Amino acid sequence: MAAAVMIGACQGCGACLRTCPEHAIRPAGGTLVVLADRCTGCGECIEICPVDAITENEPAADAAGTGFPAGRTARWPA
Repeated sequence: MAAAVMIGACQGCGACLRTCPEHAIRPAGGTLVVLADRCTGCGECIEICPVDAITENEPAADAAGTGFPAGRTARWPA
């Protein structure tokens, strides 16, 4: 499942940007955005955010109907 940055809550510290192993977080319009197509749902950005500005989005159903990316079988955190 992809993470999402809550607009207005993000203070722009960049901790999530530096932490993301998939480089799925980018600056945009004075805040940070998560590129859903790159986010693997590892949750590292959620854990590191000092102001809790990052949440997890509900995943869209995949081809198997599980709602999780290929190879994932449970919601984060497991």
